[in-house]
Amino acid sequence: MHAHFFRWALLLILVFPFAVGCGEQTLPGMPPLVPASVTVMQDGHPLAGAGVSLLGADDITRQWPAGGTTDANGVAHLRTGGKFDGAVIGKFKVMVEKTERPDNPFIDHASSASTNHLDYLREQKKVNANTFIVVDPKFSSNDTPLFLEIVKGQKDYTVDVSPAVKIKFTQVTY
Repeated sequence: MHAHFFRWALLLILVFPFAVGCGEQTLPGMPPLVPASVTVMQDGHPLAGAGVSLLGADDITRQWPAGGTTDANGVAHLRTGGKFDGAVIGKFKVMVEKTERPDNPFIDHASSASTNHLDYLREQKKVNANTFIVVDPKFSSNDTPLFLEIVKGQKDYTVDVSPAVKIKFTQVTY
């Protein structure tokens, strides 16, 4: 019994360090990532539900964009490539966007084969009429005035997208 226990204990001691290190692998050539989050403020309050994108401002960071969506506290925990926790050290443009729209209670009937498809279409007109962009579009363009530099040892960053706006969203049709 003791020999059996000893073998298992030895196996755990030898294998555990490797198992712990077998987390998610990075992509070939990816620089080290550091934990980072961005708090988005608007008119002195955290902005929940905003999309945050960090686009590289130099040759290295341009290859490794990061982003996330803000939680109820306005905090977006950054992920690189949508998969890897953290961001590459370097300078980034920060793009922030948020659209508010009501829900369509008939979304399950979007298919034209649905018996309630007309209800869906009628409600969708109301949704489209009541959809608004609530972050100034200058913050979601390539010419965004927001920049930040991810540095080793700093995890939390803040950007401000004041003042709040309410711009009627118009869908582009092709």
